Amino acid sequence: MGTILFMIALCVEIGFCVWAFAVKQRHQKEKEVVRLTGLLLLILLVLMGVLQGFVRYGAFIFILALQLLLGGIKIIKHKDKPIQKGKMVIASIGSLFLYLFCLAPAFLFPQYTEPLVTGTHQVAIKEYTWVDDGRVETYTNTGEDRELTVKFFYPEEEGTYPLVVFSHGAFGVIDSNFSTCKELASNGYVVVSIGHTYHAMYLKNVKGKVFLANAEFMNSVMEENGTRDPEGEAIVYGNSKVWMDIRCKDENFVLDTILEKVAQEEGGPFSLINPEKIGLFGHSMGGATSAQVGRERDDIDAVVDLEGTMFGEYVDFQNGTEVFNEEPYTVPILDVNSGDIDRQARELPGQGYVNFYVGEHATDYHYQVVEGAGHLNFTDLPLVSPFLAKMLGTGDIDARECIESTNQMILDFFNNYLK
Repeated sequence: MGTILFMIALCVEIGFCVWAFAVKQRHQKEKEVVRLTGLLLLILLVLMGVLQGFVRYGAFIFILALQLLLGGIKIIKHKDKPIQKGKMVIASIGSLFLYLFCLAPAFLFPQYTEPLVTGTHQVAIKEYTWVDDGRVETYTNTGEDRELTVKFFYPEEEGTYPLVVFSHGAFGVIDSNFSTCKELASNGYVVVSIGHTYHAMYLKNVKGKVFLANAEFMNSVMEENGTRDPEGEAIVYGNSKVWMDIRCKDENFVLDTILEKVAQEEGGPFSLINPEKIGLFGHSMGGATSAQVGRERDDIDAVVDLEGTMFGEYVDFQNGTEVFNEEPYTVPILDVNSGDIDRQARELPGQGYVNFYVGEHATDYHYQVVEGAGHLNFTDLPLVSPFLAKMLGTGDIDARECIESTNQMILDFFNNYLK
């Protein structure tokens, strides 16, 4: 819709320039009528939901209203003066650049249709912000305790449902896999998505406070994606220990808080949870987190890792390489990767890829390769923002087809082990 609006604005500007040059008059009144009509139509389309999201179109509406006001003042103070072609062209070009800037949210985050849920349950959504008392926030120097915001997706109907907890990737957001969470909830699960404070690109707590990704954390991830020589590998090992410590404590805190509220018979979504059936899933670093928490706890029944290197399985660093945990992985785990990552992983020397090592020694390991997918195709980002997703890493596969098939794969896996 952003492209359509800009093309209409472009045609209007060109049309008025051509008309003004032909008759040697500005036609300011006529232009104001067109602006007023366009402004009212835009507001009506937003109110009707045809144009979705005031964030997408609000700036464009504001600039049209401002231009209408300034144009009206110009009409009142001055008559329609003879045109100056150079100034008129410059003014039109300036307006077009301003429109482009104002429509940037619509270009970056175009309207899209959410993947349809396949379950019969109506889904309710609720957010909470919890403080982990006694765990000082790593990424600030003010000494406050770490807080986490979580989003619940759960059936509106009364009943008892398995609990599934989601952890997003580095620089992800709490809604990275919104469609997956909603799909699971529609099929009879209570799903909780964790917003990892300062690891999420953007996070807003229930009081409206906004947290952005921490620069130190971002730099450490960039280091991980850099050199692969022995010195670089040592950096990866050290960084991964820091990441896993924070992430696993986050997930354990959320799980313990939920189970405590279930035991206390607190209302809301907690009254729907079956604490005897718990699954974990995550994307990228969140997949690594889920895999590690699944190993650490004895109340986890199934884990899904969406293209996450299992950093938690690194137990040491010797002779220029990581040492893997030799203890068998006993929780049923589904490891999903793109074709490119699968091929790269199979070419690693030495002990090879840590996930494959885990799979070889696990009691119930399932491996799935999705050809044509990129790293972010296992999230909703390619639907939410195709431009950003393409910049950050997607494959040639159809984005909707990939996330819908991924959601079905996860649902089938959890149905098998949690139901």
